[in-house]
Amino acid sequence: MAEPSPTAGRPRPVLGWYAPVLLALAYALHCRVLNYVSDDGFISFRYVQNWLAGNGMVYNAGERVEGYTNFLWVAFLGAVMRILPSLDLLRLAQFSGILFGCLTIWLVCRCARTVAGETGPWGLLAGAFLAVHTSFVAWATSGLETLMFALLLFSAAYAYADFLQSGRHFLRSAVLFSLLPMVRPDGLLLVGVTGLHFVVRECRSRGKLDLKRPLAWGLVVVAIYGAYFVARHAYYGQLLPNTFYAKVMTGTDQYALGWKYLRSYFLMNGAFVFLPAIWLLLRRGRRAWRDYFALLVFAYLGYIVYVGGDGLAFFRFIAHIAPLLYLLVQDGYAELYREIHPRLPRAPHWSIGSALGALIAISLAFTTSQSAQIVLFPERHRWFEGHSGLRFPGLGPDHQYRWFDNYFVDRQKVAARWLEQNAPPNSLVASTPAGSIAYHMSHRVIDMLGLNDIHIAHTESGNIGFPRAGHMKGDGKYVLSRRPDYILLGNVAVLPFALDRERFAEKLIRKSEHEIWAEPEFHRDYELVSVRLQEEGVFQYFNFFRRREPKSAESS
Repeated sequence: MAEPSPTAGRPRPVLGWYAPVLLALAYALHCRVLNYVSDDGFISFRYVQNWLAGNGMVYNAGERVEGYTNFLWVAFLGAVMRILPSLDLLRLAQFSGILFGCLTIWLVCRCARTVAGETGPWGLLAGAFLAVHTSFVAWATSGLETLMFALLLFSAAYAYADFLQSGRHFLRSAVLFSLLPMVRPDGLLLVGVTGLHFVVRECRSRGKLDLKRPLAWGLVVVAIYGAYFVARHAYYGQLLPNTFYAKVMTGTDQYALGWKYLRSYFLMNGAFVFLPAIWLLLRRGRRAWRDYFALLVFAYLGYIVYVGGDGLAFFRFIAHIAPLLYLLVQDGYAELYREIHPRLPRAPHWSIGSALGALIAISLAFTTSQSAQIVLFPERHRWFEGHSGLRFPGLGPDHQYRWFDNYFVDRQKVAARWLEQNAPPNSLVASTPAGSIAYHMSHRVIDMLGLNDIHIAHTESGNIGFPRAGHMKGDGKYVLSRRPDYILLGNVAVLPFALDRERFAEKLIRKSEHEIWAEPEFHRDYELVSVRLQEEGVFQYFNFFRRREPKSAESS
């Protein structure tokens, strides 16, 4: 039986429609200020590029490897580019990510009113948290599917919660949940959790085992997602995307890395911020939407621990569930105020509001601190990046890159453009990073981390250097067996200085690079080349290894 709507009989929202819009605009401005870009986004762009060129959904022409996990994102970008081919793909992805984030904030504010029943200023708090939340902001412009997934997840959860309370949107929630795993495969976990919740709730509300509606809901999900799954399995031939095999760690304590990931997030974003939500969840009074949203959040946090966290910046995985998480935080703060206020009758109304307002302001400051400190006080938070010899953020005379990843994308672009102009057609290039370097040239690429290589993805993990989730596989002998024409060691070493072999040995990263360097065959067959690209700046020299025998000898 559907629950009565919490907004029934309540006055209209005092802040109208424009307050969520203002929050969305503030969020969009925040995104433009940070302007963070991730190299991994360019892997998706490479698939879009090949699809539009008629090569299919592939990383290298003729190699059917599913090195992406965001089919709907790739399909969306490809469809728009097919209609408007003159668009810049990165700018399209960034605009779309910001738009999806704005829509999520608007939808969260709407959910706070229609499902949580907040018609006053409290109904804007979750949207405010999202507008300043570093993870939610940074990943909007990254080039990846993060904000599409967050929007679709919250839309599906909102539709299901509304169905629990009003009996509406049964089909909508099923359709949205069927699309969720097409954006990211981990959406299957949330589909399963929701399906299980539906079964338990139906049995409890009806006092008997009644699976008619859960089965109908599940059939819709299976029909839509199942058709996609059969098609992708027929195309790629694997049950799971290749990236899953590449990122699953073996021989390492992935759970410890996952716990460290979560601990770092909650400490950095203020663990106290989440205490009111936990307090509210532990109380006896239950509300269906609150318990369901908390179930999704805790299930996904468990998934993060299981996979060992994420190797990318700004706690990307938390951005997926941030709308759900901060709606629970909003509910906790609102209920805390309503609990405290009647118990302090002699205290002025403004004093209680001011104290709680100060606590919320501090909470918001913690939520944005990861980026705000660097944007506002860059000189206090500079760090030294050993491979390039540069400090980040740049302060002008040396360079102007705020984020290392933005610099790293451009570093690969410089190398790719040189190879595009100077390497023989269809050369084979081996590289540890696999995004910008591949997108900005037409040559075939061996992804030495294995995201786009079936063999490397199925090898054992290795802990060479510091452990980083999703970056611990490689096979140097295999790379050499493919006889690449160019091997880009040192994380694509476009640097302000030239390298000799001795200094190059200090720049090696990850398993494949160290194993390649240990092979006598490599030193016999490959020569070190340092090309002067610029007279000054951070991209002066492109240092790489080129196979000594001419390419024609291989074809003969």
